[in-house]
Amino acid sequence: MKFMLGCNYWASNAGTEMWRNFDIETIDKDIKTLSEHGVECMRVFPIWRDFQPIMPLYTANGDVVRYCLEGGKKLKNNYYLDEEMLGRFSAFLDICEKYNMRLVVGVITGWMSGGLFIPSALYGKNVITDVTARYFEKLYVKGFVKRFKDRKSIFAWDLGNECNCMGRVNDRIEAASWTAEISNAIFSADNSRPIVSGMHGLNIDKGWTISDQAEFTDILTTHPYPYWCEHTRVDELLSYRTLMHPTAQTKYYAEIGKKPCLAEEIGNMGPMLCDDNNAANFLRVNLFSLWANNAAGVMWWCAFDQEKLTTYPYTDQMVERELGLLTSNHTSKPVLDEIKKFSAFLDRVDFELSKAFSPAVCLLTRGQDHWGAAYMTYNLLNKVGLNCNFEYADNGIPDSPLYIMPSVKGVNLLEKENYDELLNKVYNGADLYISLDDTVFSQFESFAGLRVIDSYGADNNGCFVLGGEQINFARNRVFKLVSTSAKVLAYDNDNNPIITVNDYGKGRVFVVNFPLETNLLNQHNAFASNDHIVYKNLFADYIDAALVKTEQEGITITCDPSTYGAVVTVINHTDSEKEIKPIIKDGYTIDKVYYGDPQFVKPFDASVFTIKNK
Repeated sequence: MKFMLGCNYWASNAGTEMWRNFDIETIDKDIKTLSEHGVECMRVFPIWRDFQPIMPLYTANGDVVRYCLEGGKKLKNNYYLDEEMLGRFSAFLDICEKYNMRLVVGVITGWMSGGLFIPSALYGKNVITDVTARYFEKLYVKGFVKRFKDRKSIFAWDLGNECNCMGRVNDRIEAASWTAEISNAIFSADNSRPIVSGMHGLNIDKGWTISDQAEFTDILTTHPYPYWCEHTRVDELLSYRTLMHPTAQTKYYAEIGKKPCLAEEIGNMGPMLCDDNNAANFLRVNLFSLWANNAAGVMWWCAFDQEKLTTYPYTDQMVERELGLLTSNHTSKPVLDEIKKFSAFLDRVDFELSKAFSPAVCLLTRGQDHWGAAYMTYNLLNKVGLNCNFEYADNGIPDSPLYIMPSVKGVNLLEKENYDELLNKVYNGADLYISLDDTVFSQFESFAGLRVIDSYGADNNGCFVLGGEQINFARNRVFKLVSTSAKVLAYDNDNNPIITVNDYGKGRVFVVNFPLETNLLNQHNAFASNDHIVYKNLFADYIDAALVKTEQEGITITCDPSTYGAVVTVINHTDSEKEIKPIIKDGYTIDKVYYGDPQFVKPFDASVFTIKNK
């Protein structure tokens, strides 16, 4: 799949009123400008309220006789679609085809920028669960897709913009049922294009889930805004933690769901959060990072500033007004320049990425903060030059040389069959890392080589020494341990084992006696501390085996293996130029440079090169 590079689009003159205030000349100018600056793909939004403006006709006692279109318009199709709006969308597609723009079409756009845009006939109904709403949704989707399925500018159908914001669900089944119905309606009308989720804020095991979206769509989506996403507002926009967020979340969705994932909306949420130059730095880092880690693409929110618009939601939502690649007067911002430069880089690339190498699987379990534990694990690993894949333990245990179970919490962690499989893989040679929150493992002593002699709940903190460095810790559950076969690598202030390793068959089990990863969630500048030293010491074998590594702080390296060597992407997450001093594994040498300098990386920039066997 070609990397999708672009933005979310509303006409610069009208925003969400684009279809009612349809201005063909403005739209042509908008798209011409975007195309000239490297935007190759747009996500666009037929407003549900406008394209299916149904209203009920009532008789005595408030009974509904039938439904019609608002304004007394004659019904000209079986899908309650407004033919005038369909004509406007067709004219819009003509312009997109003129400029070779690829489109992701968010079919059910009933939620947008803080406002609900549903047909008046459905006011007061939960449009996710109500049977009348779902009846009209399926008609709308099927009729709309059938009408435009032959248009070449349309690359994919998106369920709609963040449809999980249109109504509450009581459980996972209600969310999955809605997704299945809408996806099936799209597929029945057009089975030639991928179906994109369009959702944000998914979970692993409740409500709107990653797995259910993956089951019924072809491409998952993240909307990784630091301002809105959980655990991402703690540090500055250009901090290591925040810069890592879009890639971590997009990988998390893709690997839990086993489907490609598109960073479908990304942005800084305007000048009250940071200035234009910092926004550009943020985008540059994430363009390279998401590309190197096999994301399906990146789309900025949004094309144009909307501060001059006088319609809802812009009248109420200040945070929605200054988010464009261009101002409302068509003056480009530095973020648009970054898209143009990255587009030129993609034109120079003469290879296809496969999958970034990851020696570890971050194995997530029931009862914990899944995203929080995954996010911090990913950041810590990248601090020491490693990468990881993500898996939910109930989905099975994939083969891996290293399993990381971060900040494990709860008593029903995973099914016994999967638990036994995990321990069997370790016994036969894999390594297992466990950090303990308030949890219970069965047969713990048999594989950890540690006996729990007592435990208690209390706010407990202190420090320990590992690898010659003093590291702080905190926990709410204290396990008092004694080694029966484990080697103790560090003790806490009470001479209680806090870091251990135990041989288990052919494998090893590392135990960290505090929730290292989730401890970092609410700490400002947590990654300026030395907590990553735990990973550096325990995973030294994996760090040493890397094809390319560096001792420089603030640098991440992604390797995508190939038949001749690897594609290497080096990213500088700091505000100063870094001399990489790449340490390349014996037998390999730098082959071709595609971007930047393999020896020096500018602030918030990247270097992309290939290495090959000598």
